[in-house]
Amino acid sequence: MPGPKANRGRKAWLVTWEWAGDHAKRADKVAAILNPRLGGERVRELVEFLYIFHTASLSEKLSRAANRDQNPYPAKFGTLNGVAWEGEIHCGPNPWLLARLVDDLIVERDQDGKERATWKERPKPDMSWTRDESLNG
Repeated sequence: MPGPKANRGRKAWLVTWEWAGDHAKRADKVAAILNPRLGGERVRELVEFLYIFHTASLSEKLSRAANRDQNPYPAKFGTLNGVAWEGEIHCGPNPWLLARLVDDLIVERDQDGKERATWKERPKPDMSWTRDESLNG
């Protein structure tokens, strides 16, 4: 029988499939769970790889392997007040992958053996203290 730590949530980089419209919906919402100690640049590379792995044809994968610049959907960091922010990574049009650090990630199994993940989203950093110099004319 699992001890009290078994159901304790963990910090992690969570990579999920996101979409707009039912035509792009994916059954497998969680694409990956990564170590929270990984840096944003490494996670960006992994997310880009995951996107290509799951969506590209064989010829597109070969082209990407031969020339890294052949990727039409590079993974990109999110932005806060127009500045790149490594706490969020997007890749692809629709559906797309979204990676971000989350808290209290728990994976539970129901009576049929199906696993389900729950987590708490981290709030984005408060950037209200920054000043937009372009507004000062």
